[in-house]
Amino acid sequence: MVTPADSTLIAIRKKVRRLTASASESSLSTADIDNYINVFYSQDFPYAIKIDQMRSVYTFYTTPYVDRYPLDVNYNQGLRDPVYVDGLQGSLFKDRQQFYNIWPRWPTKFQSSVQSGIITGVNQPTSPAQIVTNTGGLATGDKIYIADVVGMTELNDTSYTITVVNSNLLTLDGIDNTAFSAYTSGGTWTKLNYVINVPGPFIRKEVTVGCPDITGGAIQISDDGYGNLLLDTPNGVVSVPPLYTVPATAPIPGMKNVNTANPGLNRLTLLGPVDYVTGSLTFDLSNANSIPVIGGIFTVYVSQYSNGRPYSILFWNNELIIRPIPKLVHKIEIESYLTPVQFLNTTDSPILNQWWQYIAIGAAIKVLEDRQDMAGIANLALLFDRQEGLVLERQGVEEIGQRNATIFSSSVQSQGWNQSWGNWGY
Repeated sequence: MVTPADSTLIAIRKKVRRLTASASESSLSTADIDNYINVFYSQDFPYAIKIDQMRSVYTFYTTPYVDRYPLDVNYNQGLRDPVYVDGLQGSLFKDRQQFYNIWPRWPTKFQSSVQSGIITGVNQPTSPAQIVTNTGGLATGDKIYIADVVGMTELNDTSYTITVVNSNLLTLDGIDNTAFSAYTSGGTWTKLNYVINVPGPFIRKEVTVGCPDITGGAIQISDDGYGNLLLDTPNGVVSVPPLYTVPATAPIPGMKNVNTANPGLNRLTLLGPVDYVTGSLTFDLSNANSIPVIGGIFTVYVSQYSNGRPYSILFWNNELIIRPIPKLVHKIEIESYLTPVQFLNTTDSPILNQWWQYIAIGAAIKVLEDRQDMAGIANLALLFDRQEGLVLERQGVEEIGQRNATIFSSSVQSQGWNQSWGNWGY
């Protein structure tokens, strides 16, 4: 009996050694060969060859009130129609403009006032420090920022956790004012932690909260799509060399100032959670060095929605975004192109045995590329093209006689231009 042709990793290694004239481990190690083989197989293998053999159905299940689902694009290299939701055909989009033209994200505006008050006295000596003020709107455990106190200035420009004693008295937890300067007059407090409730549900990654701060800037809060509210602090502009010399005030002549602070990136600080279903936004600014201005307004924008069975899916930025946003669990199926699984064992073979020579020649060319052996690459080019042609020929044979689906050639009656009254004939 004639031994069947070997298409395993062992055979591919042998051919790579022969094609690259690398007979020994010292000239080309087996580990390096395997790396070249797997790089070619998993990253350079043409889609035209993988189109059927590496096609599969990617299935996932929706979570109620969740519209974003990450996709491992290292395993599923691409997606295409058809899409089915609970067995019914839907639509797949890869263009954000087309998708959001159909599913606009209408913002709804809500507002909530910054809570603040006037300090009318500070008891001394006390531990913890006692503040005389109207405590309306405050609760034990809240955090406040104190400013503009005259006399006992040690209290100014600092955040505190409080305990509410009664309607006119609160204490600053852990603060002993025994050694502080005597209180003279004035002072204000501003609340730093908030719970803002707006009608839910609303869309993830579409929450915006804004308010002026005491520096004349803005407090900018957004959500990350995973239930977290983040403070966006823009990076400042840092010029190298500096815009002006010291002590002179004139620019440095002939020098171009370069911003080194990554101005396009924001520093993100976690402030608290957001519940996309109930509409509760909870955030604490005490550790963020962002103090809302007294008399300010928190403006909240959210995109509310009504639930339904999904039938539109956007594939964008390694995520699947579905509309309508579900209230129930649904099964979604999409055709995907898989990445070839790399060889792990010497007895492994490619998806189709026919591919082994094509893979070996492709891996050999990658070896020669690293050696800068252009003549060797040219010698293998014809062999590579021939093997690629043989592999593609199999694909072509499968496609022969298969009618391409268009609006003019549908196999379903009364769809597109393929009408039962004659297909253009009468």
